[in-house]
Formats: sequence, C-alpha cells, structure tokens
Amino acid sequence: MSDHKNYVFLMDCADFSEAQVVRSFLMAQGLHPRVKDEQTRGVAPHFEQLLGKLTLEIPEHEYMEASQLLESREQPRIQIVTVSEVDTEALAKKALWNAILGCVFVPLICNFYSMVLGYRVLRQERPLGSVSRKRLLLAILFNSMAFYGWLYFGPKLFPNFFKF
Repeated sequence: MSDHKNYVFLMDCADFSEAQVVRSFLMAQGLHPRVKDEQTRGVAPHFEQLLGKLTLEIPEHEYMEASQLLESREQPRIQIVTVSEVDTEALAKKALWNAILGCVFVPLICNFYSMVLGYRVLRQERPLGSVSRKRLLLAILFNSMAFYGWLYFGPKLFPNFFKF
C-alpha cells in the first residue's frame, strides 16, 4: 500500500462509465490510473449519490503525461452559433401579430404565445436590431392593453362566464 501516498488527482468524472472509458484509454497508453472508491461503488451502488463524482487518480510521476494525453483528446466545447437577424425579425413580427390578435379576437392565448415568441427573439438576437426592437415594443404594448382590457372588461362583458 505504499503506492497510495504517491497517487494524485487527475480529473473528476460524471459517472462510472466515463471513468471506465478514461481509465481504459490511459491504461492503453501504458499508464496506471485508478478510480477512487471504485470498489465501494461496485459493491454498494446505492452510495453513488452520497459519494459524489468519481475521482480519477494517477501516480504522481505519470501526471504530466496523462494530463497531456487527455488534453490532446478533448474536443473543443465552444460552438459559435450564428442566428440570422432576418429569422429573429420574423419571430418578432409573429409576436406582434399574436399580440394584436390577443387584443381583438383570442384573448390571453395569443398574448401568452406572443410573449413566448418575444422571449425567443431576446434569447437569440443580441443586441436587438432596430426592426426587432420596434416590433417587440409594440407587442409589449398590445399585450399590456389586451391583458388589462380582457381582465378588466371581460367579467363585465361576460358575467355568467366568470361565476364559480
């Protein structure tokens, strides 16, 4: 058990299968990694949530080589997503039309849908273009008027509908 003292932390793994894959890869490269608490998890898998993430350890003298091997195999995680401004302008236009329909014909449902579309535009387009900004501001205005109108005048126009 003198090996125990010279093992150092290499990485945390999300689950047992990830730890096994990384360990197998490093062993195939001639290194000697180990999964901390591997026997406990094998014998008592119900302790997995209690023990947290799996820790992969490596002998101290193999640390640099293992670290460089893992870095060379890691896929880049940054993805550049381009969203066309025309697409978000079309969403903003839908949001505006749904807000208008919510004022006139189909209350609340169209207004909620308009707000969802507006949120999708805000989430995708940063900073907002001038066309999208104007359409969203008008949609907010129409949604506000619709909510006020239908919630204030609705019970007066349809008194039997709102009796419980």
